[in-house]
Amino acid sequence: MLKIGIYDRYLNTLGGGERYSCKMAEILSKKIPATVDLITDIYSNLEDVSKRLNLDLSKVNLKIFPFISEDYASKITGSYDIFINATYLSSLPASAGYNIYLCYFPTSFSSDFKFIHRFLLLFFRLPAIWLFKIADKMIESSSFMEVKEGLYDVKRFMLKRGSWSSGRVIFKVKNFSLKNIYFGKLNLGFKNPPSSQIKEMNVTVKVFSTGRDGFDTRDESADFEMENEGNLFFEKKFLLKSEEKINFEIPLTAENGNMILITSDTFIPSQLSKVVVDSRELGVVVYDNNRSSVLKKIILKVLGFIPLFLVTYPSKLKFLSSYQKVLSISNYSQYWVKKFWRRESTILFPPVDIGSFYSKKKEKIILSVGRFFPEHHNKKQLELARVFIELCRQHPEEMKGYELVLAGGLENRKTHLDYVDKINEISKGFPIRIMANIPWSDLVEMFAKAEIFWHGSGIGEDEQKHPEKFEHFGITTVEAMAAGCIPIVINKGGQKEIISEAKNGYKFENFNELKEKTLMVIKNPQKLNEIRENAKKDSRLFSNEVFEKNLLEIIKIVSMALNKNV
Repeated sequence: MLKIGIYDRYLNTLGGGERYSCKMAEILSKKIPATVDLITDIYSNLEDVSKRLNLDLSKVNLKIFPFISEDYASKITGSYDIFINATYLSSLPASAGYNIYLCYFPTSFSSDFKFIHRFLLLFFRLPAIWLFKIADKMIESSSFMEVKEGLYDVKRFMLKRGSWSSGRVIFKVKNFSLKNIYFGKLNLGFKNPPSSQIKEMNVTVKVFSTGRDGFDTRDESADFEMENEGNLFFEKKFLLKSEEKINFEIPLTAENGNMILITSDTFIPSQLSKVVVDSRELGVVVYDNNRSSVLKKIILKVLGFIPLFLVTYPSKLKFLSSYQKVLSISNYSQYWVKKFWRRESTILFPPVDIGSFYSKKKEKIILSVGRFFPEHHNKKQLELARVFIELCRQHPEEMKGYELVLAGGLENRKTHLDYVDKINEISKGFPIRIMANIPWSDLVEMFAKAEIFWHGSGIGEDEQKHPEKFEHFGITTVEAMAAGCIPIVINKGGQKEIISEAKNGYKFENFNELKEKTLMVIKNPQKLNEIRENAKKDSRLFSNEVFEKNLLEIIKIVSMALNKNV
């Protein structure tokens, strides 16, 4: 049976990319003999994910590996037959039997950098790498603890600074001897920060030993404690009051195979405060308080002030060499993968749940769907609202009774909330409605009633200078087509592959053309029926069934390369 891991760091955002990765997981868990893990670093309830994305993830396992960096990469990915990296802008190297990189778009890893980031990268990258190499050698030669799972920032912990845990940490003690451990004990620190709002945090420390060189926690880490209970050497339970920090000496056996399990109460910051956006599940903060030489302490102290992006920034795309196959989501993405990365890629169009959409009596609704955020390749809802306001002012008769509905996900981030507030501010006095984080069923109903669908990602941008700011494919456009809406979309990016002018919708180059074609549709209802039917028919080219067929064909080829049957 194949073991497949699908990595989606942003699972909790529940966007189009997440439906893509989760649909992969659903299909592979149900259609072939395989165990399928969804890997992420921020907890998400798979039942809630299934409901929001209209999927069945009942046969999929959720694996939480906080801060999946190169420190964890080989340990996590190496246990799989097939590893699929479905995380946007990920530079994680992979070491499974066969590794696949899903590229939504080959965006530059410095696309969101400010001047200070570029300045530091230019002048301090090489010294930072040099210092970290020295520190890595020092840590490797003197460290006897290996983090197996459960810390959000491994490098921070190795630098003798506190690191948030996920509430479940596993350490492996290696090269154990009384020479490198003070009186046969580890010295760890534990803290319950006031931000947890937990008055008394329960913490449990257990030490297991089998007399061999450790346990393999990669495959069944969830059952680690139960399976090794007979090898329990030491157990300690204690309470940490709010703001309390204690140092604790943990005894070890005089043999190899010491494994330490630390569990604690947990909390989710974003559930405690509206101004906090951190949705991770956090537990006790852990410190490495074991003895170090003066020189090591000085170097680690200096490294603590160096931004990690200087070391982790993938300037030469070395991580790509660890992947045997690259998948693109459109011809548009494929073109830029070849141009930017010099790699050939296989197109696997995103799955669109065509069967969930239907058409009913159309109302005077112009609909635009997409997450609300102001950065990067945002959906331009603010600009669309302004266009609608201009239409209402300039053509009051034609626009009488029409409403603009802006629907999509909204994260609890200040910049995102401010963006929505700005749209609300300019929309006062006009029939513009914002529907944030609405249930799937309500969104489908809105598609069914909407007469016109707008999509403007990238409008006002230069496609040659910033191709990443345009829609890389256009899932919501296909959904609108399936629901019998008349699409009017920007003639850029992946939208050009979906819409055929005046056949299944319309395309525009600028704001004026968007207004002109919207008015044309409104004034000529006799032309709409044929376009609606063509749109419905053409939407089937991107259905779940087509996606499933193409995905299984790719996995079949991969399994043959691995000499395994599916």
